[in-house]
Amino acid sequence: MTRIMGVLSAWVLVVGIAAAQEKVPIMGNWEGKYVARSGETDSLRAQIVGESWTEYRAIFFVPANEGKEVRAEIKGKTDEKSKEGRTYFEGTVNLGEALGGAYQIKGEAAGGVFTGEFTGTETSGTIEMKRVLIQSPTLGKQPPKGAAVLMDGTNKTFQKEWIIQPRWIVDKDGSAHIQGSSIVSVKSFGDAEYHVEFCTPYMPNERGQARGNSGVYVHGRYEVQVLDSFADEPANNLCGGIYQIATPLLNACLPPLEWQTYDITFIAPRFDKDGKKIKNAEITVIHNGKVIHDHLSLPTTTPGGIGIDERSESQILLQDHGDPVRYRNVWIKPLE
Repeated sequence: MTRIMGVLSAWVLVVGIAAAQEKVPIMGNWEGKYVARSGETDSLRAQIVGESWTEYRAIFFVPANEGKEVRAEIKGKTDEKSKEGRTYFEGTVNLGEALGGAYQIKGEAAGGVFTGEFTGTETSGTIEMKRVLIQSPTLGKQPPKGAAVLMDGTNKTFQKEWIIQPRWIVDKDGSAHIQGSSIVSVKSFGDAEYHVEFCTPYMPNERGQARGNSGVYVHGRYEVQVLDSFADEPANNLCGGIYQIATPLLNACLPPLEWQTYDITFIAPRFDKDGKKIKNAEITVIHNGKVIHDHLSLPTTTPGGIGIDERSESQILLQDHGDPVRYRNVWIKPLE
């Protein structure tokens, strides 16, 4: 793990608004502070998620003891008459006895700024936040020497390196757009490092598995879920989960319409001379620069892949689940 983490730093925080975010100006990550009437001040962050084209939920992450955070959620609705998409939020949250119990929160967001107030039994104050863009530190990472480049933005490489189904296309931005089928690589790999970049669509009227669903199948058999799970509690069937096997250590998701990264180290299962498995496959997954699976043993394959038989070498599969997820900058470096 030291070797893997040595090249990664904390998430890069870029204050500003991405072009993708402009399509849904309220959605995304927000950071700022709260100021109590007593003068007490602390940092505050929130994630705003679309529940329809005019309705949202804002999840506040309130600092607590020992560096932990408490989740608090309220609902919001856009004023359809507002030219700037002004959205109003209101709700009651319970932060627990240690943080003063229940609070009423009101606020509004417009133009990349959230202002509001909170009122509790013992204290009250104001909230100020700005929308921020958080990017993976490995976004755009170039393939090292010896890596097999499977997607480099060109149709030539895409056609050469994948068993292509007719509806997959390389878009003008160089990303491959899922349509109509899963695809698998021509080449097979054993122990290897994988770099995959993906972007989920914005589907605010959908829920759960219907919201930007796809998957990266290492060896075509072990699925690392791709899904729009922004702001959700981690689960094995949500983004980053090893389907039906392991829940991510944390939710490292970025909002839909923003590019994300998986950096995966995979050690293939081992077999004796008679073909009997003597050691499980092992996987480490870094999602947007954060470790979500650390040397995880994989006792079995997961559903929906190439097959259920385990092998020393096999292909990578990118899953079509009916949603227009995009991929780019995919490369695999065999381990020496």
